[in-house]
Amino acid sequence: MNGFKPVDIDAWGRRKAFEFFQPFEDPFFNVTVTLGVTALFELAKKLDLPFSAAILYFSQKAANSVREFRIRNVDGRLVEFERVDCTQTILQDNESFSFSYVDWSEGLRDFCDRAKVSFARYKELDTFDVESERLDLIYYSVLPWLAFTSFKHASRNNPLATVPRIVFGKFTKSADGVSMPVSVEVNHMIADGIHVGKYIERFQSFLDDCESEIS
Repeated sequence: MNGFKPVDIDAWGRRKAFEFFQPFEDPFFNVTVTLGVTALFELAKKLDLPFSAAILYFSQKAANSVREFRIRNVDGRLVEFERVDCTQTILQDNESFSFSYVDWSEGLRDFCDRAKVSFARYKELDTFDVESERLDLIYYSVLPWLAFTSFKHASRNNPLATVPRIVFGKFTKSADGVSMPVSVEVNHMIADGIHVGKYIERFQSFLDDCESEIS
């Protein structure tokens, strides 16, 4: 587990919102947006990088830059992790799925190389038990068959769950370029619309400027 520090609730600007949403049985909210991925689509093709790993890299870079995406409820107290890593679904040959794990580090090429190794390893393991005790993660799913406009997760109805869940959909080509839907679900005790907005804004900015990662 990555390093963390306690959140000072009294000094936190979201204290009132945190306390307001605490008693909710379902404190989660979900938004779906469409991101432009033309620059990354072309870069991945030019450099022979797996698009699935490259998009995961820039999403994680954006998520790690937003404090609220790194705050978790750990044993009844709020902590802020120094960084968060990720798990992602991978498709099995029998049309079922399993989970994989990739730790975070700066550098697009290095991240993609490690992600490729991880995807192959976890596809062979074919397991749901991937870093299952850790909370310093973001949960990712991929639906490359659907250019969805909304999304709902299966849930255990645990209002204390604080790991954000992000879903990538099918990319679509048009005269305007390549776009892809992204679903983001967070616990309203921890984050508000402004924080999801920061994540999306930074994610899109990193995608638009993706070539700077290889200069």
